[in-house]
Amino acid sequence: MKKQTAFTNLLLKFTIVLIALFMYSFQSYAQEGAKALAPDAFEAAAKKKKKAVILDIRTPNEVAEGHIQDAEFIDFLGDDFEKGLESLDKKKTYYVYCRSAKRTIPATEKMKEMGFKKVYMLEGGLNNWVSSGKEIVKKEE
Repeated sequence: MKKQTAFTNLLLKFTIVLIALFMYSFQSYAQEGAKALAPDAFEAAAKKKKKAVILDIRTPNEVAEGHIQDAEFIDFLGDDFEKGLESLDKKKTYYVYCRSAKRTIPATEKMKEMGFKKVYMLEGGLNNWVSSGKEIVKKEE
């Protein structure tokens, strides 16, 4: 009886470890919509690629406060976000940002689901960009 209890305990511990590993790997996978780039790397990569698009997914009011130069805009919180993504060329490389990167994670995950292959995100969002001393421009009216 003692041997059976020891075996059952060992099997239970093994199962718990296996479930924990599975949950950890699933959580890591679920949050990998795109590779996060620090502001310097984000800027350098976006400038280097011919088919690069800087994509600002903030609201129009946020964009009016300032944005990264040459950015294109699709409001993540807008009703037509997915439709806006459908209009983009999936062959291009996208550098995506919002204010703090919280919206960027689900946005880039959605882009990956839709077949976009080359998608990167700005680590820490525009807040990090500005804190790093990078310039922003006001949207031209």
